Amino acid sequence: MGIKQIYQKIRIAWYKRLSSNKRVEGQCIVQQPVIWNGRGKIVLNDTIIGWNPSSGFYDGSCYIEAREEDSTIKIGSSNINNGFCCIANHGLIEIGDGCLIGTNVQIINSDFHSINLARRHTGGGKSKDVRIEDNVFIGSNVSIMKGVTVGYGAVIANGSVVFDDVKPKTIVRGNPAEFYKDIID
Repeated sequence: MGIKQIYQKIRIAWYKRLSSNKRVEGQCIVQQPVIWNGRGKIVLNDTIIGWNPSSGFYDGSCYIEAREEDSTIKIGSSNINNGFCCIANHGLIEIGDGCLIGTNVQIINSDFHSINLARRHTGGGKSKDVRIEDNVFIGSNVSIMKGVTVGYGAVIANGSVVFDDVKPKTIVRGNPAEFYKDIID
């Protein structure tokens, strides 16, 4: 085992010790450090987290938080690249099987704070479930916001911010993400 592999194993072990979530279930191959936080449930099914060679492998980390007891994050047999951030405040975030997720992708299911100025610092943001169906390809630096369903086989282009549902076998791009074209098999 080389020095790089030893270094990465130490980082992975350290981040695991820093994690607070004790409800992580299932199988996962962790190749980049992950912070597992929150009081909710995180369910994994042969998920791969981290990828080398790819940016941020040796100096970045992933963050997965099922914040409240009633929150759940389910990730299927998918490949998640470096710098992934996924936070379920209440409710569900579900990622299907066969998904490819690029670097620095963020998936959140809540506003976390009220937009009302008087209540902004007290939390109280609304949560809505997020569902990523099977075989979705999410490019790097994508943000997927609360209440979104991404349909089977869809592609989300790099840098997109997704506020609305994405139809199956389509490509969306931009901020806000908009339909670009259908995927023809």
